[in-house]
Parts: sequence; C-alpha cells; structure tokens
Amino acid sequence: MDRAVTSGDDGRPEGERDDAAILDAFRERQRVAIAEALIELVRNSGFSAVNVSDLARAVGMSRKTFYKYFASIEAALIYTQKMILTGMRTEREPRQESGLDRFMGQLRQVKDFAVDHPERMIFVSFFDFAVKNYIPASDREEYNIFTVHLIDDSIMALLQGQEDGSIDPELPAFETTIASTNAVLGLAQRCLNGPVIANDTRLLTQLIDTELNAWEAALAAKNS
Repeated sequence: MDRAVTSGDDGRPEGERDDAAILDAFRERQRVAIAEALIELVRNSGFSAVNVSDLARAVGMSRKTFYKYFASIEAALIYTQKMILTGMRTEREPRQESGLDRFMGQLRQVKDFAVDHPERMIFVSFFDFAVKNYIPASDREEYNIFTVHLIDDSIMALLQGQEDGSIDPELPAFETTIASTNAVLGLAQRCLNGPVIANDTRLLTQLIDTELNAWEAALAAKNS
C-alpha cells in the first residue's frame, strides 16, 4: 500500500523527509563508530601514525566507504576530538548554587571524565600535541572557535560568581576560565600519559583534587 504524501515546511513530501532523517542518523552512527575505533587505535598504538587503512579495517569497512563519511583522516580526527570535548563539558541543572560552586563543578567534570574515560583523555593529548598544529588552517580556525564556545558556560558561571560575591570580582573572566580549564585538563593529560599514575586511580584523583582545591582558593572572593 502506498504511503500518503504530505508536504512539510521545506516543500518535500513527508516520506522523503523521514527517509532523509533515517539516512542522516545512519551516517552519524557510522561517523561515531569510526571515532570510537580511532580512540582505540590511539590508545593501543600510542602516538604512532594513524592511517585510513588501519582505521577502516578496525571499523570493518573499506577505504572507499570511509571516505563517504570523512574527506580525510584529519577530518575524522577533528570530529573525534569535538565528540570527546563535547561529552566532557555538560552544563549542570538546576543552577540553584553559587557561581563558585557552579564553576568548580564544571572543572570537576574534567576530573570525573579523566577517571571514567582515560582512553578519551589520552586521545585529547594525542590530538593536542600531535595533530592540532598540522591540520589545515581553515579547519584549525573553525576548531579554535569551537573550543572557545565550549567554555561559554564556565565563563557565565564565573561572572555569576562575581555578581553573587562568591568569586573575586577583580579576576578577568575569559583569561581565568582559560587558565583554570587548561591547568586541570593539562594535569589530567600528563597523569594519564605516565604509566605509574595512569594505573593508580586513587593517586590520579588526589593529584587533580589538589589542583582543583588550589583553584577554588584562588577564585574565592577575599571577603567570603
């Protein structure tokens, strides 16, 4: 029996729009599968070169099929990095807390992510130190814009803290957010790339907590 044909706001029949949505969802699942395989390859091979042939083989597809989803290995690397960073930073609800507590909660997400997903944090290190500076300039600019927008919620939390009196009002919001985020993220990366600390979750947690406590003390309003 033929499907009834109705049109949506874009002028296409509803059936066509449904088919397009199904195809888009399938393509996104394939991209995620490639990204997950890429994370595993980096974890298993360290900072050695990752190539399309090995990646396609790990996913169970041909090189030709890989290029249906990504124009290059660099595009797959960027997609994977964005996927990881987006998953690392999620705004918390509700917001019935001080700006300082909200800001520190977002920094602690980095610690929780490092403990729960060390393989993803290792990939972030790989991307930052072995990939980022070698991607095309146009892609690098778009990626830099993406990373700046990632900390929008943290900047808003810091500004909230300066308004409610929980964070030192003299601190520059953007620079302080960048510095604290990079400090915690960088510590987590260094720890996970060292075999002793990487295999000791308790020590990893203690080290990052020490960094977090130092930032909380530095951020707190002097009269609080």
